[in-house]
Amino acid sequence: MSLVSSEVMLKTTTGYSGLQIGLHWLIAILIVTAWFTGEGAGEAMETIEEGGVAGFVPHVAIGLAILAFVVLRVLVRLGRGAPAAPGAPGSLSVTAADWGHRLLYLMMIAVPIGGLSTFFQLADVGEIHGLAANALMIVILGHALMALYHQYVLKDGLLRRMMKAG
Repeated sequence: MSLVSSEVMLKTTTGYSGLQIGLHWLIAILIVTAWFTGEGAGEAMETIEEGGVAGFVPHVAIGLAILAFVVLRVLVRLGRGAPAAPGAPGSLSVTAADWGHRLLYLMMIAVPIGGLSTFFQLADVGEIHGLAANALMIVILGHALMALYHQYVLKDGLLRRMMKAG
């Protein structure tokens, strides 16, 4: 089964599990931290390119943790499912939420893999990785703003679903 199969990604449950909630917030914190520590990885790569040895790079360790936790999150989601998006099935808002989550999952996997690729000194991968990380942060910002819109404007309790296991 592919990650984009509607049957797989749209498996629903009544609420998120504690594990899903914990992974969501842990990954969010790690992604923001990785974004702010990105310059350290660039400096380490320059040291390696000049023939030196780079020491421990927090950005790389965080990126590996993100990748591992996102894979775990996908596996848990495939096994347990997720609550349905609020709204009428097939409506524009539900379809947008579905594809927005697919984009998030794709980027949360692709960006760390792109970062790992820089260690194989593939041409321009580091620059693409940085651009993709910035794009991921924009998508995450949109995701957060939509959650806040649902919670405080539509008042449908959407944000609470990611705060308390159900």
